[in-house]
Amino acid sequence: MIMGGGRYLIRLIILILTIILGWKLWEYKDLPSAEPPAGYREAEQDFEVVSHPPMQVVVYYEALCPDSRYFVLKQLVPTYEKLHTIMTISFVPYGKAQTTEKDGKYVFTCQHGPVECRANMVHACVTNVVHDEAKQLNIISCMIDKNDQPVKVGEKCMEKFGEPWSDVAKCVDSDKGPSILKHMGDMTHSLRPRVTFIPTVEIDGSLSEQSQIQQNLLKVLCRRYKGPKPPSC
Repeated sequence: MIMGGGRYLIRLIILILTIILGWKLWEYKDLPSAEPPAGYREAEQDFEVVSHPPMQVVVYYEALCPDSRYFVLKQLVPTYEKLHTIMTISFVPYGKAQTTEKDGKYVFTCQHGPVECRANMVHACVTNVVHDEAKQLNIISCMIDKNDQPVKVGEKCMEKFGEPWSDVAKCVDSDKGPSILKHMGDMTHSLRPRVTFIPTVEIDGSLSEQSQIQQNLLKVLCRRYKGPKPPSC
């Protein structure tokens, strides 16, 4: 009886120890593992993705230049429609003009005559007054399509896209317009290498590949962009 009772006691102890061990193992399985939880690595990878800024496209052009007109309408507008998420546009309407100062006022001489000087100033004032980039492109492309009457066309295009003409008119008819256009000239003359063809297009500070840019702006921008390519590329 003693031996039988001893065996029973041993079995009971083993059973109790087994239950305790199993319970402890059950507790441990819910403790955090050494591996990161599901989704952590994906979130970490997303955090590490480098954000690529849009490319800065600066167009140096003339309001009555046929090549400028062609580039804006046939290259710039359709490219911006497809790649506006990876590019920004700035306009510098001056081209091969010259600036002199007479009696404290700026006087401009333009490649296509006085009408172009007036048109360049209207364009310059539009860039100063209209701050929405897409709307600015719409208005400038509207004006450059037929710019032989700069003031009349400017007013029509501003109103077409819901912008007041009065602000541009004040700019053109005051000292502000000539000052802005003179600044456009300074920007143009500071380019290196110097401008020999209008339009000239600067991309992220580079003037390389001008002939390729004139022929296929979209292709050049897609190739140069270092971030994820948009579907249009």
